[in-house]
Amino acid sequence: MGKIFKKGSLLALVLILLFSVAACSNSDETTSKDEKDEPEKVELAQGVTDESVKIGTIGVQSGALAFIGTPYFEGMEAYLKAVNDEGGVNGRTVELIKKDDEFKPDKAVKAMEELVYDDEVFAIVGQLGTPGVMATESIVKEEGIPAVYFGSGAKQLTQSGKNFFPVQPNYYYEGKLMAKYAVEKFSAKNVVVIYQNDDVGRDGVEGFAEGLKALGQEGILKEEGKLAINAADTDFTVPVQKAKSLNPDVVIVYSLAGATTGILKEFEKVNFNVPMITTYSNADASFLALAAPGAPNVIKNLYVMGWVNADAAKLQPLMDAMAKYFPEQKVINAYTMAGWVAAETFIAGLKAAGDDLSWEGFVEAMDGMTFTEGLAPEISYVDGKREGVTKMALSKVAQDGSGKFIFTLDSEFTEFE
Repeated sequence: MGKIFKKGSLLALVLILLFSVAACSNSDETTSKDEKDEPEKVELAQGVTDESVKIGTIGVQSGALAFIGTPYFEGMEAYLKAVNDEGGVNGRTVELIKKDDEFKPDKAVKAMEELVYDDEVFAIVGQLGTPGVMATESIVKEEGIPAVYFGSGAKQLTQSGKNFFPVQPNYYYEGKLMAKYAVEKFSAKNVVVIYQNDDVGRDGVEGFAEGLKALGQEGILKEEGKLAINAADTDFTVPVQKAKSLNPDVVIVYSLAGATTGILKEFEKVNFNVPMITTYSNADASFLALAAPGAPNVIKNLYVMGWVNADAAKLQPLMDAMAKYFPEQKVINAYTMAGWVAAETFIAGLKAAGDDLSWEGFVEAMDGMTFTEGLAPEISYVDGKREGVTKMALSKVAQDGSGKFIFTLDSEFTEFE
């Protein structure tokens, strides 16, 4: 049998229960009211504390191609150091972890795994080099970690996912703009394209052909005028002889510095000199120093695509920061500028995100951003766009008063519409 309670005891028990229920009810109402008054607490992503944001980058910092990576990462670091010295972003300083992949895809994969899983960085910023970028794309995509700026013009990165934020123009789009210049500036009637037979060149020549088609001028580039070379080639006699035999009025050279230098030198040997347009990847003084001695006449007719607005006023913050943080570095080149752009784009997104530093919050902030305050004329990710920079200009190689070869701006910044 169950216990028998006395009447008084039973009444006391009932009162206790009633007060307990009322207390719980009042407590729930108070908590609910307080929660409504307070903003919802955002769960910070990995690499973020109340004092700092940790980011990672990967690229060549040793070996034969260190001349690219060294100034590039100095540009990134100079911008971030300047931001930190001014108090950081919303009270948080930015810590950069660099990994050297020596321009080797397998080392890039290892570095990415370390940054994402061991170092637990908040974002990947400014990864440098198409081979490494493409080798690590799947990791970035699967994990959903924000990735801002790639030192690569691979078209595929524009379609990799919402957490990918390319900045520099992709080679396919650049090829379309080259077509616009060939038709509208040079009134080309017969074009030859010498292209590197890899992601760089194939994207470029595909874009060039698509640009001509959109302009109703696809007939000026015939199939025999598409001349493929390999990145490792050193003898360009055959493609140059073939190009000359086709008698073009414009030549597109879609290859990187080493191959482009060899091609120009071969054109110099056969005394064939028509306007030539090459990719923005060659828009640097180091390329001119390499190519000009062997092709002093041909190079004067070379035009280079560009996407950085390098006027004096825009460059002054970069010059000041480099003088302060890297005073031993006397040469500020296109690679330095590119690294600076990578950092300033990420910081713009960080400011837009405010304290919502979950990965989702950062991606949402970047999605609503159009950035026009940096060295690039305009970067927009509005409505899910992932094209990065679409406004480019043409520069021509010239000589200054001392005879030094330089780039001079030859057109306004424009885009393919």
